[in-house]
Order: sequence, then C-alpha cells, then structure tokens
Amino acid sequence: MKTALLFAISLAGAGVAMPASADNYVKGSYLHNALVQVCSETAADDRLGLHSTLKAYRISKQAAVEKVVCNGQRLMDFARANQAVKVTAMLQRYEDRIKGRVTIQDVAASAAN
Repeated sequence: MKTALLFAISLAGAGVAMPASADNYVKGSYLHNALVQVCSETAADDRLGLHSTLKAYRISKQAAVEKVVCNGQRLMDFARANQAVKVTAMLQRYEDRIKGRVTIQDVAASAAN
C-alpha cells in the first residue's frame, strides 16, 4: 500500500513538474510504457484503445492533452499530424479548456502625474 501511495504521489509530482515524454524515462519503466502506449493508440486513431489506456494508467484526458508529448509534439498536435480524426474529436473539448483559460496579471501602472 505504501508503494502504491508513494508511486501515485511521485507520478502526480512528475506530471506537474514538466510535460511527459517517453524519451525522458528508462525504457521498460511503468511511465515509459504508459507514454508509449498512449502515443501508439493516438497514432493508430484508436479512440477506445486510448480511452482504456488512459483509464488503466489513471491519466485524465485533461492531463494527457496538457502534458503528454509524442515525438516532440503535444498530444493533440501529434494526433492531427497523424490524421487521427477520432482521437482528435474525443480530446478536442479538453484542448478547448486550455485555450479558454484566463490568467490575471497584476500590472503595475505608472502614476499619471
């Protein structure tokens, strides 16, 4: 149980730190296998396979769209490059959420004297 909890915490921390790319991980590791499988399912335009892979590895679709990198491209760009129409349609709303985010910056305005 402690190992599973430690793994979950480290996976969450790694996901926040930087985008996930299979090149960054040791071949045969759990995370490397997950990323390779996600990219393979995306390239094959297998919507159901991608859904079950994300579910099996407990990766949310939002996190996959935001953080998974396949061949140096973000997941949605990779799907479009491989003409994965079904996968693109499935993940489009998660990409739209990213575009719709509003950030508020505090801009220090100079005093008009």
